[in-house]
Amino acid sequence: MRADQMSVTDPKFNPSANPGIDAIKKAGVEMEAVIRENSPVGRRQSLALSHLETALMFAVKSAAVGD
Repeated sequence: MRADQMSVTDPKFNPSANPGIDAIKKAGVEMEAVIRENSPVGRRQSLALSHLETALMFAVKSAAVGD
């Protein structure tokens, strides 16, 4: 990832030390790398990363507070 790119999640931020959150964030960072490495920069890549960021947010929220 380039220095000017933001990641879809901060894998180090987990104040509750919840192992489920760690697993979700690790998988998210790996998926982000797959997307960046295998698709050209552009609108669709941007959308994919935005939707991944949203999915990670809700997955982390679910792991943290449940439904």
